[in-house]
Amino acid sequence: MDSTKPRIITPTGVLTVADIERRGAAMTRRLREQGFRAGDRVGLSGANSPDLVIALLTLMHLDASIMLLDDQLTDQARNSALTKASATWLLCDDAASARPVEPVRTFGLRELTAEDDAAPESALHIDLASWSARQDALIVWSSGTTGSPTGVVRSGGSVLANIHRSQRRMGYTADDVLLPLLPFSHQYGLSLVLLWWFADACLIVVPPTRLDRALEAVEGLNVTVVDGAPSTYHSILRMLERKPVAPEALASVRMWCVGGAPLGITLATEFRDVIGAPLLDGYGSSEAGNIALAGVDDPTLLGKPLDGIEIDILGEDGTSLPPGEVGELLVRTPDFMTALLADDGTLRHVDRSAYRTGDVGYLDERGNVAVLGRKGAVHRHGHTLYPEALARKAEACGAPVEVVPFEDTRRGCQLVFAVADDSRRDPRMWRRLFNDRLAVHERPNKVVVVPAFPRNRNGKVDMNQLRTTVEKASDNTAASNSPVALAREDGTDTGVPLADRAPALRAVENYLRTHREEILAILTEVSNHKTAEGELDTAIETLSGAFEEVSTYRPPRIGSTAVFMPSNIPLYSYVLYLLVPALYSERVVFRPSSHINKQLIRLHELLEPHHGLPLQLSASTQRDFVEGPVTEADLVIFTGTYANAEKIRSKLGDEQLFVYFGQGINPFIVGENADVDRAVTDAVEIRLLNSGQDCFGPDVLFVHESVSERFLELLTKRLDDLVFGTNADPHADYGPMHYEQAFGFALDHLHRHAGDIVHGGHAELATRELQPTVLLRDIGGKPNCEELFAPIFNVLRYSTQDELHGFLASPFFEERAMGAMVYGDLPETVELLQKRHEVCVNTTLLHTDNGNAPFGGRGMVANYVAHRGKRSAEPLLASKAVADYLAPAE
Repeated sequence: MDSTKPRIITPTGVLTVADIERRGAAMTRRLREQGFRAGDRVGLSGANSPDLVIALLTLMHLDASIMLLDDQLTDQARNSALTKASATWLLCDDAASARPVEPVRTFGLRELTAEDDAAPESALHIDLASWSARQDALIVWSSGTTGSPTGVVRSGGSVLANIHRSQRRMGYTADDVLLPLLPFSHQYGLSLVLLWWFADACLIVVPPTRLDRALEAVEGLNVTVVDGAPSTYHSILRMLERKPVAPEALASVRMWCVGGAPLGITLATEFRDVIGAPLLDGYGSSEAGNIALAGVDDPTLLGKPLDGIEIDILGEDGTSLPPGEVGELLVRTPDFMTALLADDGTLRHVDRSAYRTGDVGYLDERGNVAVLGRKGAVHRHGHTLYPEALARKAEACGAPVEVVPFEDTRRGCQLVFAVADDSRRDPRMWRRLFNDRLAVHERPNKVVVVPAFPRNRNGKVDMNQLRTTVEKASDNTAASNSPVALAREDGTDTGVPLADRAPALRAVENYLRTHREEILAILTEVSNHKTAEGELDTAIETLSGAFEEVSTYRPPRIGSTAVFMPSNIPLYSYVLYLLVPALYSERVVFRPSSHINKQLIRLHELLEPHHGLPLQLSASTQRDFVEGPVTEADLVIFTGTYANAEKIRSKLGDEQLFVYFGQGINPFIVGENADVDRAVTDAVEIRLLNSGQDCFGPDVLFVHESVSERFLELLTKRLDDLVFGTNADPHADYGPMHYEQAFGFALDHLHRHAGDIVHGGHAELATRELQPTVLLRDIGGKPNCEELFAPIFNVLRYSTQDELHGFLASPFFEERAMGAMVYGDLPETVELLQKRHEVCVNTTLLHTDNGNAPFGGRGMVANYVAHRGKRSAEPLLASKAVADYLAPAE
């Protein structure tokens, strides 16, 4: 090797072979001084960097047993892996913050690999002979997103042999410049690092999420090979839509390689149309390394198996299937793992003669491999179906599709087709397209449209999160009304003024995912358990989409934000009004509501160490808060009553932006041709959210007289079946009322309208239990509906559309226009409401709520934004409001 040749290029520098060898020698000396011996088991964790690459090569030279660990693992998950593997060393990016279990010793990668000034002339001539002979040379973790992670143990010889097979197939040479856009701590990324080393090529290291830097590298550094997951290439195409480049700027790339997740036909076709070159797909696994690769000379499907590797397709009965038929892939490879890691760190050797992958696919007539996804056959109407094979067939309709099966003891297997469509076309359209292409027994029970699929760190669809999403979504409705896809954080052009804070939000998101019980213990002090779980999930979803939200609306950087926190949803409001604005506001000061002061403070104390952002809690009185932080703020967010909002607004300067989230009636309308059963189910869910103490709840339900009897019959039956319990009880449908004032208002309302009560009305003063209560009266009189935070169903029976529209178009309703829910085919009613309301059809506001998109109506009492003496009632999102009103004039 030429010792002066550039081998690693980063945005900040270049490393030659000589540099790598000197830093490897320094690391070798430091580890040996600490007592390192050949065969020691080392946990290696870090973001993509030259330090990580040098550490990997040095550990191989030192004949270590290397265990790769994702740098995004929680302390608990990482320690579990270290303990299970009986590791004694942990090398990671940030040794100071790592908290490993005994007897693991921790060292920082940067410190270990820094050049040794004491011996600048030393060099490490990397020799992998001993590591090649080691049976436990490499340990990686498999199936971490679908089940309990399994430690996969591979010999050094099998790893290196697989690299050489891959190099022969793909033709890597010393002239290549490699740009891997995936983690080096996983099988795919590791193989690329080793291919780079053995090919004597050049390696470009940029963060996998910074696709802007990646494209700059392609244009400026003559990159010849790019590797990434399907989601990465999807983001690249979206970037090129926004900022096209000339075709010759990408002409140096001879191979665009993809892997890690199934490549849909939609993406493959679009990429070839835009770039003019195919995506070269591949198939591999943690257990066996690379299995099949499509080369430039034959880019069909996933290509043929690598030399020395055989693939067979098995049917349900275990017999081999002919070309074209779908079954489980069985692989025979000399590169298969040697063992699995037992709980005590010992090796549990496995049969290496054949590897049943658990993947579903087929071989074409020429022996090319197609993998459709994980095996998981379901039985439906007498047929055996593979959900992932169905998804690939459905994708031919023009969008990525995932099929999520749900077992139903009464109706059999139910198939939910999730469509990733950022244009948010009607699910009924997709159902028609699918039905035209699929056999009757293959067709969906339900279609759910989402803006994008949730993905894990490797770019694979997170099926657990997607299952949760489709479970929440009503039939033929979207799970979200976001104008953007889920967060990709590709680093495209700014748009995010304080983008360096994004890792802080991810840290909170990760903490919320891994410490649910701790968070729920706080939330259930003010909400019932089911509501608290929903609030936690929504907070996580909003954090996940925060970066994309700010990137989409592009608010300018502002100095300070002052927030009057609401009296409910403490976690969700912490995310909405504090964490997300921290991506564009240098400082955020907030004052808790007295109703949930203790809970919000405890949440802040719990989350602050994980984000470290300048979020300042103010314990001052409202008057002092207004006269202090509020006067200094560029943005003031207030949640509460209209009267109080007006008082606060009157004290602000013209240049301050005031965003007010208030109160709406949120009418729930049931037409004469409505699905009454669905309407009742949704009415109970939305009205009893947090036992009736949520602003999404409808203050009035308009029910057509033709279905009113059926509606009331079903409603009262559902209410009778509800279970009361403490907030901590996950099985309780509703609990005690938390807000004393709301409880008092509810009792007063029932007392004044006792003659209208047709169900319920019982209250226990000692426990603040209010039985879900139904009031019924005919529409008429003055349009006036009280806002109640209580489990009370105010049902107004109407007979004509004119009668209904007279109420809905009254000044009282229009000035409180926020959300509305319409059931049945009522196009004229929907048209009327859409002038001022956010309207949901055959679903509820709860199902369409998205913390990363504007929400609300055009009623001044419901919500408004004020700036320079003018108020505007409009759907609100803080980042959009800042972009609309505070961005400097062009």
